[in-house]
Amino acid sequence: MEEEKKETKNPLSETEIVKNYIKEKNKTELVEYICKLNNSERQKLKDLYISQYGEELTKELDSLLSGDVRDLILGLMKTPIEFDAEKIYLSMKGLGTDEDTLSEILATRSSRALIKIKDLYPELYKESLEDAIKGDTSKAYQKILIAIIQGGRSDNPYPDTEKMKKIVENINEETDMQKDNIISYLVNCSYSEICTICRLYEKKYEKNILDMIKKVLDDNDAYNFIKIMLECITNLGKFFAEKIKGFKSKDLIRIFVSQNEENMEEIRDCYKALYNVELIEDIKKETDGDFQTGLCILAQK
Repeated sequence: MEEEKKETKNPLSETEIVKNYIKEKNKTELVEYICKLNNSERQKLKDLYISQYGEELTKELDSLLSGDVRDLILGLMKTPIEFDAEKIYLSMKGLGTDEDTLSEILATRSSRALIKIKDLYPELYKESLEDAIKGDTSKAYQKILIAIIQGGRSDNPYPDTEKMKKIVENINEETDMQKDNIISYLVNCSYSEICTICRLYEKKYEKNILDMIKKVLDDNDAYNFIKIMLECITNLGKFFAEKIKGFKSKDLIRIFVSQNEENMEEIRDCYKALYNVELIEDIKKETDGDFQTGLCILAQK
């Protein structure tokens, strides 16, 4: 007799898995599942979901989840460029400006990413990013932001030391021309060139270049932007580890969504070096519920 063939059940597709979690209101496993995907997989999941069910996955997630974990998951479902554009928009929306968030994003993204953000922004918000910045900022800070979003930074990894020495000699006077020169150098020179300029400046004048910049620009927001940029150039992991330590939900969501696929290992190592404790241990102490679950998964990427 022929051996009776056993029926094999096809494994559930990604969309079916997610749909079942949503139907069952199984929030924890849904959060775990989405956080374990990478961004490319999430974008594919969104497309397949609407194709299969005729419903937008993000709308269903928005209805099911709430609070910090909802904001975390909805952030993860966006492309990195969409996410940054949204955070930039929100930093300038309404009364007052969230300069810390605005500066963090524009000071730490690559020139390529900045160009993409600038191109997408008017599609999402019916206004150019440049006009939004002009309407919400002023003085040297505005000049820096307008210059940085042009995405003109060099990617030269091999600085010409003699050329950098000449730049150093030209940026130690308090004049309006020098203000423009400093902005131009800092937004257009490559990261390697900026590191060389800072090192040569300190060697020549025996003081930190930030002290001079603060004096010349006379604009706290502009100074803070440049400070963030220099901190990230020299030690990006340390910058974000210190930001995380405050354990403000808004900062945690922004950092974990934007950095989990690129710099999380460096951030984890710096966090341990700075505070002598594993990042995940502190996440478990400072957060709870499904928000904690999601952060712990992202922290391990």
